[in-house]
Amino acid sequence: MVGEKITAGYLEQIFRENYSRYYYYALSVVDESEVAKDIIGEVFLAVWKNRANIDEKKLNSYIFTSIHNKSLNEINKNHAFISVEASEARLSVDSGEEWLQKEERICEMEKVIDTMNPRTRYILEQFYYQHRSYKEVAEELGITTEGIKKQLVKAMTLFREHFNINKHKK
Repeated sequence: MVGEKITAGYLEQIFRENYSRYYYYALSVVDESEVAKDIIGEVFLAVWKNRANIDEKKLNSYIFTSIHNKSLNEINKNHAFISVEASEARLSVDSGEEWLQKEERICEMEKVIDTMNPRTRYILEQFYYQHRSYKEVAEELGITTEGIKKQLVKAMTLFREHFNINKHKK
């Protein structure tokens, strides 16, 4: 069987490690937070039910494709009045090669995030993934908003160094 290695623990690990990427991908299509969350849940339930037929090496692609398809179905179900042209323009689906390049950049960014000290990583995740304000995170950690800014600058510096980005390109 193809999916023998897709255990509950492995699928939970994939879910936890990639949830924000899956969520924001669905959200970019459906524009509704709760709907995006529901789509992610439905996709993971379907993956679990169909795990014996899914190649573990292609699991991430399978999940993204399922999210895309469920998102399109949701749009069609709830917005039947949207024309095909408007849907296509709104979604602007990338070619497979562009999608793979974006996925590779995301993986590289995750590697950089993994090298950050826990405090910088936490602040970055709270600000960018959880959309919390400087003030909220600063209050939680008992530091100033300037401290939060410094940590985010530190994180961005690590990204620039890793990707060889010159801040002041000429």
